[in-house]
Amino acid sequence: MSFYGSRYFGDIVHGELGKDLFRYHGFVMMVAVAVLVFVMYMGCVILFTKFSYRHFLNRQRLEFWWTIVPMLMLVGLWFPSMINLYYMEEVKRPRWNFKAIGKQWYWSYEFCRNLDTPSSSESAESISCYTIDSYMEDQQETFSKGGYRLLDVDNRMVAPADVQMTAFVSSSDVLHSFALPKLLIKVDAIPGRINRLPMKASQCSIIYGQCSEICGVNHSFMPIVIEFIPEKYFVMWLEALN
Repeated sequence: MSFYGSRYFGDIVHGELGKDLFRYHGFVMMVAVAVLVFVMYMGCVILFTKFSYRHFLNRQRLEFWWTIVPMLMLVGLWFPSMINLYYMEEVKRPRWNFKAIGKQWYWSYEFCRNLDTPSSSESAESISCYTIDSYMEDQQETFSKGGYRLLDVDNRMVAPADVQMTAFVSSSDVLHSFALPKLLIKVDAIPGRINRLPMKASQCSIIYGQCSEICGVNHSFMPIVIEFIPEKYFVMWLEALN
């Protein structure tokens, strides 16, 4: 969870991919700072020293290197970015299928087990799917429980932790956006179209998110809360729900 005045990212629970993206962000920032420092240094050298000659007409070797070096830097940034993008879009064989439908102004969730994939629990064989609607919780009730303002909901979506899932995101009315920063997920919910992406939480946790696409007057009141628990307890919860 991020708070006011935070200096660092929140804990990423997306496993190895999250760590790779975190390292890539640090690498990009390091390159950006190095370029900024170099440009500022060269500007100071040109403007404030007498060891530079500002009236030469051309220098082929200098032009060659100030073309090649930026190109090599861009290639160095592009290559790991494409690798991370490939793994982000890779849809592995899921054990559970999860669907989020954006509506004005709440989220509706459908959760089904992939019947082609064996489950770690025998009792999961009898469970097909469930559907819940998740509205923002009343603020007085949130404050009385010590929750987060504008982020808690009346019905949390519950999901199994450390289990591969596939998320299907769509909308029934206008454009929405399903965003969970700690899971590194941000995907548009488009009417008449279903976007698919892999999802896996590496540990038990409670993940908060919000709609990230302006969708109307109550756009700011569409929180997302997913509680990840061990799969055996998740199956027991489903049985009790059914």
